Amino acid sequence: MDYGSTGQIGVFFMLGRVADNLYWLSRYIERASNTARFVEASCYLNLDFQIDHREQWTPLIEINEDMDAFLAYYDEPSRDHVLHWLIYNEESPNSIKSCLHRARMIASTLREVLSIEVFQQISNVSQLIPEVTPHTVPPHHVIFSLCEQIKKADMLITGIMSKNMERGIGYNFWRLGEYLERADKTSRLLNVNYFYLLPDVVDVGTSVEDVQWSALLQSIDARETYYRRYSIIGAEHVIEMIIHDHRFPRSIFFCLSSAKRCVLEITSTTTSKPYVELDQLCAELEEVKSAHIIESGLHEFIDKLQIKMNTINLSIYRSFCDVRTSPST
Repeated sequence: MDYGSTGQIGVFFMLGRVADNLYWLSRYIERASNTARFVEASCYLNLDFQIDHREQWTPLIEINEDMDAFLAYYDEPSRDHVLHWLIYNEESPNSIKSCLHRARMIASTLREVLSIEVFQQISNVSQLIPEVTPHTVPPHHVIFSLCEQIKKADMLITGIMSKNMERGIGYNFWRLGEYLERADKTSRLLNVNYFYLLPDVVDVGTSVEDVQWSALLQSIDARETYYRRYSIIGAEHVIEMIIHDHRFPRSIFFCLSSAKRCVLEITSTTTSKPYVELDQLCAELEEVKSAHIIESGLHEFIDKLQIKMNTINLSIYRSFCDVRTSPST
């Protein structure tokens, strides 16, 4: 593997000791923030439609393929049980509390790499989640406030890293984790909106209430940007913006193309397996049209997209972070 002028031995030392931790620290912080967005969008829809039954909440567990683990703790996917699982349960692998706890544990091993300000902010945000039982899950307005705090903490940490960290290999691994996690969670958020409101392929493209799309756009801070471009809400325009947009920083294409640039900065070559796979996926996204995605089924499209992103994540680990891999391979 050619790492350009950086130096093969030095790069592999960084990869073996620190890169994997920086990559996953970034992913866990981004995951906590995006789970907050995921929860927020679902609660907004719950308020707007005044429904509270298992058909609404079940997909929020199924989207992450967590149903078996979920049912080990709860008897049914009610509102309180699902919110407890997604926010407060430290045994839930994707809960906000679990992600922030893991982030703090990883950060404690990176004291020589992270600035004091970043470490302190990670420590602070990890203490935001109180002890809550499935029977004491707070009302929506408390959930909204907590989600807002999590999102702001994520932006603050990212801002400090952007201003303070040297633009070297470590920084690019941080951003790589952030972009890939954001692409994954943005796709899941879009999938949730369709999965339980329009669960059948034949329903996709039919009349959709504006409030559904407004809640989704709000959850990714896209509503104002969307309305500056389009006068009315429409499924095709929303999908175009969330999947294909080259300028919106939470779009799937933007995240994957940015991840591709990070890999190039790390390796100084376009022949590494992660770069080739990211380049191919970006090309596929540019080629497919939103209308075709709607016609063939958004849920099916995102399922395939997530499989490809999982493959890329595995390639990144094998190429850069597995210390058993020789740096010459």
